[in-house]
Amino acid sequence: MKNIFVILILLTGWMLYGCAMLEMNPTETGRISGTNIYAVKNVRGTVYFITTDNGYIMIDAGADTKKMQASIKDAGIDANDVKWIFLTHSDYDHVASLPLFPNAEIYMSEDELPLINGTIKRSAVGRNKMPSGIDIDKIILLSNHQELSLGGIKVKCIKAPGHTNGSMLYLVDGKYLFTGDAFKIGNETIGVHPFSMDKTLGKKTIEELKEVINTSSIVLTSHYGYYKPNALLQYQK
Repeated sequence: MKNIFVILILLTGWMLYGCAMLEMNPTETGRISGTNIYAVKNVRGTVYFITTDNGYIMIDAGADTKKMQASIKDAGIDANDVKWIFLTHSDYDHVASLPLFPNAEIYMSEDELPLINGTIKRSAVGRNKMPSGIDIDKIILLSNHQELSLGGIKVKCIKAPGHTNGSMLYLVDGKYLFTGDAFKIGNETIGVHPFSMDKTLGKKTIEELKEVINTSSIVLTSHYGYYKPNALLQYQK
């Protein structure tokens, strides 16, 4: 009986996981019209490259290194020209291809560090870690509302805990909001991401983000495409 109960729990978990994955609709590879942003779809997520006066800013690093390498080659993006990588958080599907970009400084929220240095587990079954060759001591840690100017581009850092303790959004030039997995978007509704460490905190974060979401020109997610705020009509209760 005990074994049957365990099997039922596992099957339920896999079904929920599969349903959540099917809801994902990442931005396809290509330039975002009217912007200096190039999207690269990588498995079930999207990585974004922002053109600057001195190379590229990159938002997250994808799940599949070989596919990333092929995609940037097709796009004419030289990995050596990526100078700054901003991680929205440290889940494997956002960090895998970091070693492809040897000249890039890596940025991340200060609150995400415990997830990759072994202090806090991501879940009951494991913890996050950086790919081989990435020195976590060299990652530049960011604080809430910190602002940077890189290659003529301004980046504002906004903490968004819930999906992970140190999830962070990046508002670029005051108009392009890169959200990582801070929330999901579907059927014109913003809701809590299904794989969040703390869903209650994630919901609170969404409430606190309403103003920056609604005043951004474009909201760019990792797994659910990109939107203009006037298309985000509802917030999940």
